[in-house]
Amino acid sequence: MGQKNNRDKYTHIKKINISHFRGLKDLTVPLGRRITLLCGKNGTSKSSILGIAAQVFSFEKDYVKDELLSFQTLTGAKFESRVSEHFRLSKKFDKPDSMETSVSIHDGYTFEEADLILKLYDSKDRSKPRPIVRGNTLSDGENTSRNATHPVIYLSLKRLTPISQRPKYSEHDIEFLSEHRRAFVALSNRLLSKRSATSVTATTGTIKSATAHGDNYDHDSVSAGEDNAGQILLAIFSFRKLKEEYAEYKGGLLLIDEADAGLFPAAQKQLIKILTEECKDLNLQVIMTSHSPTMIEDLQKLSLVDKENYQNIYLSDSYGPIQVFENVTWPQIYADLHVQTIAVDTNLLPQINLYFEDKEAYDLYASIVSDRTIKKVTNALKDVALGCSEYIKLVKRKIPEFCSKSIIILDGDVEGVKGMDSILKLPGTLPPDQLIFEFLYNLPPEDPYWKNSSGFNKPVFISLCDKISEVLQIDPADEVIDMAQLVANYRKKSGPEDQRLRGHFKAFAKNATFLGMVNGGAAKNPYRAWVKHNAGSAEAFREGLRKSLRSTMINGHGIDSALLKILDALEAKKAVATVPE
Repeated sequence: MGQKNNRDKYTHIKKINISHFRGLKDLTVPLGRRITLLCGKNGTSKSSILGIAAQVFSFEKDYVKDELLSFQTLTGAKFESRVSEHFRLSKKFDKPDSMETSVSIHDGYTFEEADLILKLYDSKDRSKPRPIVRGNTLSDGENTSRNATHPVIYLSLKRLTPISQRPKYSEHDIEFLSEHRRAFVALSNRLLSKRSATSVTATTGTIKSATAHGDNYDHDSVSAGEDNAGQILLAIFSFRKLKEEYAEYKGGLLLIDEADAGLFPAAQKQLIKILTEECKDLNLQVIMTSHSPTMIEDLQKLSLVDKENYQNIYLSDSYGPIQVFENVTWPQIYADLHVQTIAVDTNLLPQINLYFEDKEAYDLYASIVSDRTIKKVTNALKDVALGCSEYIKLVKRKIPEFCSKSIIILDGDVEGVKGMDSILKLPGTLPPDQLIFEFLYNLPPEDPYWKNSSGFNKPVFISLCDKISEVLQIDPADEVIDMAQLVANYRKKSGPEDQRLRGHFKAFAKNATFLGMVNGGAAKNPYRAWVKHNAGSAEAFREGLRKSLRSTMINGHGIDSALLKILDALEAKKAVATVPE
């Protein structure tokens, strides 16, 4: 067989091919090695795809070693999913010839690729046909009708039955869960953004579950979302136990129908993060259905970076028979689900406050951002001015207005703001007054900017800045200066506490002649001239602003991302999008 990659040791489904089954025809569904999210309108057979994936596997025998397997999940069930959990087969329509599918897998036991044929077959001891695997080439022809060996856990919508409506419900001890109580509680707290849970209680009866809870409430008081989270975590811990106990562990398959049910957006994001980590650590493959904008967008971002491991699949019948679309954005899905084009209406969006350090920062910002759409959804507070350190303190103290609901635009030289999503830095590495001084000083006297109707030429500019030139000891013969180096040299001599240079720059920025040019229209505004000469940096800032606005509206104001298509760069001119062909 030759040398194999370590990843070859683990079984996974590569794709599902459906020749025909119910509403699906001539369809290929590519699957990520780690996580695949399926989304689509009702009747697009998302759950049927989960069922097809489940039915090609069983976990009863290691055929390579010819050994029976008796491992169970933490709920005491087999690592497999019954046909009845996925399909209610019709005597009238689900005939033996009505299903023809194949599942392409990589088998971790044999290191081989195989296409497992899954069809409906009549059975003498059953009134209805049942799906059976044929053509299994993984056993050297000995038993071509057997399922591939692989552990499966399927979490159906049945898990969402409220505790109060479960006929049978009682506490149940699970030794492995007791031994790993802290890990389970910690993961539950992380998933649900809580810190109060300290204990875990397993329950049995109609549905077998486990929930983390605090000292002031117990398993009888948890919500449906907490119970859903507990069942997902219980599945993960079942695979953890299997990996510990089974020397020939080849990974596992976790199927979740409507994975977001009962989980608020922050928990949905955490679920994606947790599944990403667990899939890597346990070599799990997760296939789940969801209509959550949060989960769809997170999976799309992952798939754009790593399509082999992550897939965001949308099933649509808007163009005839059901089709598969890969890596479709939530706004496109939203439009298709609502059977409409993507509406662009800024009246539906809140105005996001923008804060600046000073008037010069606002002047640079206003010269970069002229898009009327952005202006409609922002409120630039140019008269509110705090120092960068004050803004940073407000963000660190988690004041909502500054850490999630608004955007703070700081000078380009500010440091120590990495990871603060509400802070956006202006272009360059200098404060705006130094940046514009350097730009105008280095601008050749023959540049068209100097030929303005106000007579603001380079000699006039130099005369306004004689104090700055004197303090920085700029040689009049120098046609080009490096402001950062000049300021660094000055501070070495004067010390970091010397504020005289700052005072000179403020005086220059507030000079009536200079302000007359700033407020004199686009042709005269020196900041607009800087933007013209630094188009790349200006566009990078605008793109960063659009991303910050999207994030602030979604996370700070709860706005559906489908309403934010207007913030995309191209949507200033184009306001309609459809599912791609």
